[in-house]
Amino acid sequence: EISVRVDAFLADSAEVVNNKIYSLGAGWNTVFVRSFPAVHRRLAVAAVVHVPFTDTNVSHRFELRLVTEDGKPYPVGARMGEDGKPEPVQALGGEFTLGRPPMLVDGDEQVACFAFAIDGMRFSEAKKFSWVVSVDGKEEARLPMRVQLAQQQ
Repeated sequence: EISVRVDAFLADSAEVVNNKIYSLGAGWNTVFVRSFPAVHRRLAVAAVVHVPFTDTNVSHRFELRLVTEDGKPYPVGARMGEDGKPEPVQALGGEFTLGRPPMLVDGDEQVACFAFAIDGMRFSEAKKFSWVVSVDGKEEARLPMRVQLAQQQ
């Protein structure tokens, strides 16, 4: 069975326009900070999901989450809860469906592009993380990311 394939990367900034990813400062894996606790201004995670012909016209679920090196979830931000208090956001993503245009033939694939810009991420200590990209509940890509002190000049 041919399954979904994902290419993903970290960037300073990324957005999707007309199903193309436009990114700045792509291809790194370390966030350098001056001191802890730290707030990182902005980072982005972008992904291209390759969906085989046989999986078009079906709803899929895309999910991005951050885990620590021991596998614990790490919040990617906060949002206002029902009670008006901020609560941690553990995952980003949503449902998507790719159609099957008439010119698509068996063996072809469709692509869906995603980009998530995350502002003001907080880090309390130097640590290793992984961004985990899942489609339909199955891990398809893992991007390691280290947060460490910048060397003082």
